[in-house]
Amino acid sequence: YGMSTFEGPLLSIKSVSGLAHYTDWIIGHVHSGALGWNGLMAAGMFYWLVPRLYGTKLRSVSAANFHFWIATVGILIYAISMWVAGITQGLMWRAVSETGGLLYPNFVETYLAIRPMYWARLISGLLYFAGIVLMAWNLIATARSGAPVDGELEVAVVTEPRDREIPWPKLIFGQPVLASIIIMGLLFGMALFDGLVSTILAIAAVMWAVAAIAVSMRNRGDEKISWHHAIEGRAGVFTVLVVVGILVGGVAEIIPMVISVPETIRTTKNVPYTPLELEGRDVFIREGCYTCHSQMIRPFVWETARYGEVSTMDDSIFDHPFQWGSRRIGPDLARVGGKYNDVWHYKHMINPREISPDSNMPPYPHLSKETIDFADTEVKLRAMRNIGVPYRADQIQTAEQSAQSAASAIAAGIATDTGVAVCDEPAEGCELVVNSRLVALISYLQRLGRVPEAKALAAVEAKEVAQ
Repeated sequence: YGMSTFEGPLLSIKSVSGLAHYTDWIIGHVHSGALGWNGLMAAGMFYWLVPRLYGTKLRSVSAANFHFWIATVGILIYAISMWVAGITQGLMWRAVSETGGLLYPNFVETYLAIRPMYWARLISGLLYFAGIVLMAWNLIATARSGAPVDGELEVAVVTEPRDREIPWPKLIFGQPVLASIIIMGLLFGMALFDGLVSTILAIAAVMWAVAAIAVSMRNRGDEKISWHHAIEGRAGVFTVLVVVGILVGGVAEIIPMVISVPETIRTTKNVPYTPLELEGRDVFIREGCYTCHSQMIRPFVWETARYGEVSTMDDSIFDHPFQWGSRRIGPDLARVGGKYNDVWHYKHMINPREISPDSNMPPYPHLSKETIDFADTEVKLRAMRNIGVPYRADQIQTAEQSAQSAASAIAAGIATDTGVAVCDEPAEGCELVVNSRLVALISYLQRLGRVPEAKALAAVEAKEVAQ
């Protein structure tokens, strides 16, 4: 718990986040909290609760102690191995040579450097899992040695005297609420003014906060009920204030976004995905590709040297949901479109080791024979239009023909260059189905980072409509 709460603020520092983001450091961070803190806390609750539920003693205290020891050792090895892996990744990604080029241009080099840490992670994970299995045995044996407790217990409820109960108007308009409103007003004023006025408002907000805390501390006494104590005992008033707080924060975030979206779409240079690209995007999400690949090039020299131009909001304006990702087991794909040809993508998906011998990516040969019903593509375009993607009526009506035409072109090109057997339906000896998920995925990958020119796009759409 202590390490997790320390790492959180540490990772909020821009320079630290720049090193750690997309690396395995984040994996170590979240698992140390989830497993080391929450997991062991839950285990302790089970060890305390089950014997009382079954009116007996814990089957083996020694086994419980052993569980906590191996779990602690396991989570320490897990977190440390991921910290080492993450820092190694971050430093290797940003390493440059004396000539200014990338020192490790091949992404797989970073994977090979941290592979021993993955073995350490496996061993530590097995230790932690063994502790869970041991706990399960201990709790089951405990339950079987006793019997469910079904009794009654009288609990004395202490209530505040009616004459000490604070009326709800005084709670809603109490000193903490009014002080918070005034402080928020001063902070809001900082956004409206510049220079000296903004500085004065900031100082005033800090002084007001200090004064409010001082008054609150002075008013505390044995004979007085504090505002916080009173509000915690009034569920209705407490709920109202919480809801108001949530609404204020939500409105501040949502309204500007809703207002700006139409104007942003009107001025964007991007265009919606074609029907086949949209189907490919669904395959990308379905197969979990976003768990290993990001689509967000950050404004660092080493990232632009490795992946291309910095990502912008316009790049993902039509992504619902966006595919920025949170980890890079493989390289960023934000601008992979056009970097390799269709044959490269086909071979890479069928057998990644044929392209990169040391790759840890799993093969996806099944996608070459799993088909997509393009008759349903129209429904997907309508769904996208309902959430703001500007598909025209003719694009939606011709979605099936457009997807089929584009898929046929990609499949024909792969067949010509590789000699693979292409067919319209899965059959004996067929290596690639025209309307397969793999063809759609290749179409999507080739689009990433590339916006079709408006004139060329219009000509293609006109041809598809005519067909």
